[in-house]
Amino acid sequence: MTQDPAFAFAEHVAITTYAALPISAIAATKRDLMDTFGCALGGSGAPGIAEILRLLRHWGGREEAGLLLVGGQLPAHQAALVHGAMGHALDYDDTLDEGCSIHPGVSVLATTLAVADLLGCVTGKDAILAATLGLDISSRVALAATLDRGWHRTSAIGIFGATAVAGKLLGLDREQLAHAFGIAYSQAAGNRQCIVDGALTKRLQAGQAASSAIFSALLAKDGFTGAAGVFAGRFGFYELFQPNGFDLGPLLADLGQAWRGEMISFKPYPCGRPLHAAIDAAMALHRDIGGAAITDVVVSANAFTVADQFSGAAHKRSPTQIVQAQFALPFLIAAALLRGRVGIAELNARDAPDILDLSARIGSEIVGDAPFGAARITVKIGDGRTVVRDVSAPRGSPALPLTDAERIAKFRDCAAHAVRPITGTTVDRAIALLQGLEDASDVAALVRLFV
Repeated sequence: MTQDPAFAFAEHVAITTYAALPISAIAATKRDLMDTFGCALGGSGAPGIAEILRLLRHWGGREEAGLLLVGGQLPAHQAALVHGAMGHALDYDDTLDEGCSIHPGVSVLATTLAVADLLGCVTGKDAILAATLGLDISSRVALAATLDRGWHRTSAIGIFGATAVAGKLLGLDREQLAHAFGIAYSQAAGNRQCIVDGALTKRLQAGQAASSAIFSALLAKDGFTGAAGVFAGRFGFYELFQPNGFDLGPLLADLGQAWRGEMISFKPYPCGRPLHAAIDAAMALHRDIGGAAITDVVVSANAFTVADQFSGAAHKRSPTQIVQAQFALPFLIAAALLRGRVGIAELNARDAPDILDLSARIGSEIVGDAPFGAARITVKIGDGRTVVRDVSAPRGSPALPLTDAERIAKFRDCAAHAVRPITGTTVDRAIALLQGLEDASDVAALVRLFV
């Protein structure tokens, strides 16, 4: 009987050393950790975080891992739940654009921080190695899913990468790692109905992946067993979660040679990634029109985008809460056209009269052969001119990367919207620590900067 790919993953995680990582993979992981850490700072005061934290504090438990900005300690798996929810709350965290969408970094970072604090004296190189393995495995599992079944893959798939992180840092051997993946499979979950309904469970699910990964790895370390046929078994992940919608080839293709974390994109805007190309077009139009009065706007896109964003629910044009705003294209285009910026502040200012007025007036038309996510925006302005921008590929991908200055500006913007004020000196120290993470003697110092 052919061994399940989970065994190859377990071998891969167990034997890979920091020295085996290419410079490009290390650099990609450091970018991901910095980007996601910034998102967690910005999401620390987002709706839902206080409620999660209040319940966990009520339950109490062993003080194993510190909490960013809010102070105190919780059991490691619960600290990971909080940090995972923080990191995903703004929908500003990384994405894998290829294959089926996932935010792999949030559960990887949350797991890394919690286990590093649990163990103490985890070096930067150890953290980078574990995170690189986690990003690689989450991305591979996502790439093997070829049909959208409505899972929130950040959670349902992210748990496997997070389990690799926890298992590596905890020093699990091959057999224990294989069981950890099996235990994780029993907890793999998360759906996107929460996005449709604008529910806070979307951010909770990201935290659950990290929390359950630590639970899985600790159980495996103590001899607990999990399913062996995790991915290819009769009732394995793909047969059960992705019927008639998967290709196992990407799971192990070039394993140990190609690092899928290098494929990850970083968002310039805190909203759903499929909306970014249209926002890029609107941002360019803002520069083109130079503050002139806008009389008419038409968005040309494929049939799905027009039906989903422009032909139905009122909250796409006038969102009433943050999760709705993160997936409301007319509202986001209006903000980009009028403000020349779509950041945390713009999504928080959902009652701005001029943005709501323009959002309500944006028209749409179907372009039958338009790729998913691509958009052409036509704007008429008061002096009679018509200006058009057409964008098919969003910024932030490896092909169209954000500059270092843009990534640092994003980090500072997130820090400026944290649950409590953060001094510029502290932000500078965090950036320096993350940029030179391979030299850190204790990764838990990152959390201690913000306690």
